[in-house]
Amino acid sequence: MSAPQRQSAAETSPVTRRSRVRPPSAHALEREQEIYNVAAEIFQRKGYAATTLQDIADAVGLLKGSLYYYIDSKEDLLYYITRVIHEGATANRLAAEAVGGGPDERLRALIEGHLNAFDTLRTWIQVFYTEYGSLKGERRREIMAERRRYEQYVDDLLREGQADGTFCPDLDARILGNAILTMVNSVFMWHKPGRDEPVARIARAYADFALAGLRCPPGHAHRPRPAKRAAATTRASRRSVATG
Repeated sequence: MSAPQRQSAAETSPVTRRSRVRPPSAHALEREQEIYNVAAEIFQRKGYAATTLQDIADAVGLLKGSLYYYIDSKEDLLYYITRVIHEGATANRLAAEAVGGGPDERLRALIEGHLNAFDTLRTWIQVFYTEYGSLKGERRREIMAERRRYEQYVDDLLREGQADGTFCPDLDARILGNAILTMVNSVFMWHKPGRDEPVARIARAYADFALAGLRCPPGHAHRPRPAKRAAATTRASRRSVATG
């Protein structure tokens, strides 16, 4: 899937033009999806502030006034893009919770799922990380609240792992949580398709790196998790990625 499926998102998105009195046709939905995709590409290339509605109208072959059938403002476009990314993040968090097992298994699922989304939503994710701060008022507060819930889930996993001995209790969970999220969120800054390793391989490597750094080192006063169980967890996760 190269872009979010507009039809399912249309059911929940508040961006859909308020003046519509009848359900949009399939053609209108396709046109609306095209507008969002083009907007994301132009925001990524020019930046949100420098992009005009005329730029977007020209790129999709519409008169500027015709865009108002689909949106009320340029911010509607950015808000919808950020909503799609956060809905995906929420789905990833719920999928990690559903994995069960120890906190390391759920954290691995979260990291790998987080990065694997980059393969299908690359441009939208880039726009989200560079431009979400341009949202104003209630929209920005909404996105920030959802972002904090995601960050809190990572923090909870780390603290759970410290409590049950999976992760080293001497580590600062808040610092490590921020480090892990910064690491995975920055992939868009350097990864180039065709030049670099596939995203799925990077996702596994990042998860391996994060989990290794969270365990107590050899000879530490706290006993690390048995290597046999940790290796089994890694193999199971990799089988899941390979067959998913």
